[in-house]
Amino acid sequence: MIELMIVVAIIGILASLAISAYQTYTVRAMVAEGLNMGAGAKVPIVDAFNQTGLPPADRAAAGMTPLATDTQGNYVSQVSVEDGRVTVTFGKNVHPAIFGDTISFTPYMSGLGSIIWRCGAASAPGGATELSGGGVTSVHLAPTVELRYLPASCRP
Repeated sequence: MIELMIVVAIIGILASLAISAYQTYTVRAMVAEGLNMGAGAKVPIVDAFNQTGLPPADRAAAGMTPLATDTQGNYVSQVSVEDGRVTVTFGKNVHPAIFGDTISFTPYMSGLGSIIWRCGAASAPGGATELSGGGVTSVHLAPTVELRYLPASCRP
């Protein structure tokens, strides 16, 4: 009987570890949707910058619909554009651990003249400067999503 109780206790401990790991995996999958939706907003920003030489001040200037809530998903409540920076806000059916949290993508001009993106808490690209022009500068915004939920490319 004691041996059976020990086996049940060990299985309980292993199950609690598995549930925690699965929860982290699930939240990371939800963050991945936000990354994909944010990536979709990068193209209009680059196009607008290439046409005008200025980072778009908002979604309308990037050639997108003006309302940030027009871009939604199962876990993303809105995708906004502010001074060329894309900010993804999590909401709707998302896990409570990231409800209302944000992750941003900031454009930088590389030394070679191409636009590169800084994701979440990642370090600023070496030798690159934030996109600017016409009084608009793309300023980085730190994510409010916990680092453990971010993919490696968005961590420091």
